[in-house]
Amino acid sequence: MPDTPSTRPGSSYPVGAIARGVLTPLLFAAVSIVMLWGTWRIFVDWPTGQLIDDAAWQGSQFGRRHLDGFVEPVVRVISEPFLVLAAVAAFIVAASQRRWSIAIAATVMLGGANLSTQLLKEQVLDRPDFGLTEQPVNSLPSGHTTAAATVAATALLIAPARWRGPVALVGAAYAGATGVGTLVLGWHRPSDIVAAYAVAAAWYFAIEAARGLRLRALPRGYGEAPDGNASVWLWFGAGAGVLIGVVGGVLTFIQLPGIDFGGQVLAYLTAAAGVAGVAALSTAAMLGMRPHHRVDRAPTRN
Repeated sequence: MPDTPSTRPGSSYPVGAIARGVLTPLLFAAVSIVMLWGTWRIFVDWPTGQLIDDAAWQGSQFGRRHLDGFVEPVVRVISEPFLVLAAVAAFIVAASQRRWSIAIAATVMLGGANLSTQLLKEQVLDRPDFGLTEQPVNSLPSGHTTAAATVAATALLIAPARWRGPVALVGAAYAGATGVGTLVLGWHRPSDIVAAYAVAAAWYFAIEAARGLRLRALPRGYGEAPDGNASVWLWFGAGAGVLIGVVGGVLTFIQLPGIDFGGQVLAYLTAAAGVAGVAALSTAAMLGMRPHHRVDRAPTRN
């Protein structure tokens, strides 16, 4: 039977579906970049935003008194050798399954996202000194959080379809714990952490779009999610965490410019919830790019 305009040789998927497999991740990559810019613009380049961000950073002293012994080992594991080991491991796992595009993509994502963070922090983005905060040096995006988020994203990228749900949940927990850990230890402000998630997500979605250009078929068919589906839990966590973070930000704004230690602690606690919510949000969106709940016998090795 001759090929019709809606199909490609060797594929049972419409060209329109394949186009969506490119355009959708490109849209998500663009949203991630806007989120990165918006986070910098509001919380770094705006005096009031700096005060809101700094209130949560000041309030992290409360968490540091009780949690530093727990979170420091989680954060300290991030290092250059750790990233190299993660890249090598990801390449070997994907190559062992003869998924060469995945092997290359994983390596590119790990290297590109973390190099981008360093470039953005040191060369592109600046932090105006309005005389409002103790540390005027730019620290956005967080390097530790970017590393953890890209490792989690890489694990999702190389995982077989049947494992992607659990891998996404574990990855979101790991990226969220690392981000919150840098806040607890006073290494980063909330905006630094959110920007890091945006960098990792932008690279993930760009990789998905690039892979979509060369794939003959994109098995992105989904059925009704079963009970306990990973996406349901991730979206629930994202909604709850982000909502708490937004409410905390509004309450902090109301108390400015003078905010006592109790207000700073509230800002810190709600910011920590917001950071965890953004980690869940970015992971949920990433999981949506990967077929994790098959509804037919379409090939899922992509």
